[in-house]
Amino acid sequence: MELNTLLTDQSALLALKDHVVHDPRNVLATNWSVSTPVCNWFGVGCGSMHRRVTALNLTGLGLVGTLPPHLGNLSFLSLLYLTNNSFHGGLPVQLSNLQRLKYLRLGNNSFSGEIPSWLGSLTELRSLYLNQNNFKGVIPFSLGYLPKLEILSLPKNQISGSIPSSIFNISSLQDIYLSDNMLSGSIPSLSRDLFSLENFDLTYNNLTGHIPNDMFDHLPNLKELALSYNLLSGRIPTSLCKCKELQFLSLSINQLEGSLPVEIGNLSKLQIFYVGQNHFEGEIPKEIGNLTVLEQFAGSYNNFTGEIPKQL
Repeated sequence: MELNTLLTDQSALLALKDHVVHDPRNVLATNWSVSTPVCNWFGVGCGSMHRRVTALNLTGLGLVGTLPPHLGNLSFLSLLYLTNNSFHGGLPVQLSNLQRLKYLRLGNNSFSGEIPSWLGSLTELRSLYLNQNNFKGVIPFSLGYLPKLEILSLPKNQISGSIPSSIFNISSLQDIYLSDNMLSGSIPSLSRDLFSLENFDLTYNNLTGHIPNDMFDHLPNLKELALSYNLLSGRIPTSLCKCKELQFLSLSINQLEGSLPVEIGNLSKLQIFYVGQNHFEGEIPKEIGNLTVLEQFAGSYNNFTGEIPKQL
C-alpha cells in the first residue's frame, strides 16, 4: 500500500516534468528518473515516517512550463516553492486537494488568470506568495477563510477591485503586501484587533477615500505602513499615533490634507516618515523633534507654512 502511494507521488512529479518545456540547467532531465528513489530527487523532500513527498522546492531553476492537474495528488505536500521560474497558465483546481499545504510560493513567474477562490479551502496555509505574476480579477473573499495565514503577498500583478474586508478577520496575519496592482475603492475598516500585523503595504494602487479613523485602534504592533502612490484623501487619523512600534510610515503622493498631527511626536521608534506631494498645510509640528531615531523626513510639494522646526 505504501509503495503504491509513493508511486502516486512519483507519477505526479513525472507529470510536472512532462509539462516543463524548458529546463535550462537540465536538473529535472538528469535527476528525476525512475531509476532512483523519488525521495532522492532534486528539490524533493519526504516525511521520515510515511515516506511520502512533503516538500517540493524548485526555486530559481529557470523552468518554463505549466502546472499539471496531477500535482493535486501530492496529498502529503506541505511546502511548494516554484519561485523565480517561468511557469505560465492558470493554477489547476486540483491543487485544492493539497489540504496539508502550509507554504505556497509561486512568486516571480508568469501565472495568469484569476486568483482562484479555492485557495480559501487550504486551511493549513501559513504563507501565500503570488507576487510578480500576471494574475487579474479581484482578491477572493475566501482568502479570509485561512485561519492560520501569516503572510499574504500579492504585489506586482494586475489585480483590481476592492480589498476584501474578510482578510482582516485573520488574527494570525503578520504581513500584507498588495502593492503595484490596480486596487480601487477605500481601505476597509477593521472590526477586530490584529495584534500580529506588522507590515501593511498598499503602495502603487488606485485607492480612494479616507484612511479609516479607527484603523489604528486595532493595529498595536504595526511596524511598517506604506500607502504612497494612491488617491487617498482626508486627514491623517490621530489614532495613527497609537502605533507605538511604527518604524516606517509612507503616505506620500496622495491627496491627503489638513495639518500633521502633533501626536506624531509620540511615535518614538519612527525612522522613515514620508508625506511629500499631498495637500498638507500649516506648520510642521515641533513635536517631530521628539523622534530621536528619525533618519529620513520627506515633506516636499505640500502647503506647509512657518519655520522648519529647529528640533529637526
